[in-house]
Amino acid sequence: MKQTYAILACLLAVFFLAVKTSFAAERPNILYLYVDDMGWGSIGPNGQVDRRAQGKPYVLTPNLDRLAAIGVNFRRGYGCTVCSPARSSQQTGFHQGYTFADRNDPNNAKKAMRTEDLTMGDVLAKAGYATGYWGKWGYGGSKDQKNPTIDNLQTLPTSHGYQFVVAELHHVRAHTFFQPTLWNAPARHGAKGGLELKPNSMAKYKNNKVYPNYPASQNHSNYPTVAYCDDVYAFAALDFVRKQATRYNKTDQPFFGLFAAQIPHGPFADVQKLPDWDQAYKDKPYFKKLAAQSKQWCAMVTRIDAHFGHLLAALEDPNGDGD
Repeated sequence: MKQTYAILACLLAVFFLAVKTSFAAERPNILYLYVDDMGWGSIGPNGQVDRRAQGKPYVLTPNLDRLAAIGVNFRRGYGCTVCSPARSSQQTGFHQGYTFADRNDPNNAKKAMRTEDLTMGDVLAKAGYATGYWGKWGYGGSKDQKNPTIDNLQTLPTSHGYQFVVAELHHVRAHTFFQPTLWNAPARHGAKGGLELKPNSMAKYKNNKVYPNYPASQNHSNYPTVAYCDDVYAFAALDFVRKQATRYNKTDQPFFGLFAAQIPHGPFADVQKLPDWDQAYKDKPYFKKLAAQSKQWCAMVTRIDAHFGHLLAALEDPNGDGD
């Protein structure tokens, strides 16, 4: 199988950026991994290896550690710590002080991005990329938990170049990990903004050997009916990477995918509703001594790291044939 070239990026609380590049292709594939409220010092090379050597509790991030080891770890990268400006800046390239979303404004869906703002999705879609977005978008929809609506077309991911979407449109609604529905694209014909609500469920992934059971534990009988959002985002991203990487090997059409995880933003306790939520730390004596919130945070970080690992593996071998 032809090599699938990729740029891989992980931005941790806008402080840590690791990038792996290969420019053998004129238009390399791009996978952008973005997390919410995870500090720069939360991975091995930025402090956790030292904590382990000193006998202190440490968080497990083997996949991000590997990515940092083979890529570039920026030690002086700074960004906005406020949600909406940070995401608008990320998408448009504007400094946070100049984006249309200059603050969090949960009651103003129009305070986000303008129609004329060019995003990464816009530019790459126009360049012929297949584009995907999964996770917290934060703009364009209402915050109602049961019956959210699309309130502003100009700010939607589908209005800015993203073709394949599983996302939450309102940043307050995204402050729970068990939303009953998520916005999806492609959507049915005539759907407003090219997006439609679908149940937030892991049903189609359960007992399907194509999908790894770790870290989601979706095959466990006690996995909730309403899914933990980041598990759904991760598997949607995995589907996209596998499909598009295989397609790239046949057609040379590049792809761009952005996984904007809600993890490890609060509420932290939600993770304890999941079966085997702390399985990665079962053999770590220090874990039992941690405060409840510290345990939850560690479990969340290691969970998303494991999901990232599956995406990296899919880049290396999209059809799983070992070639």
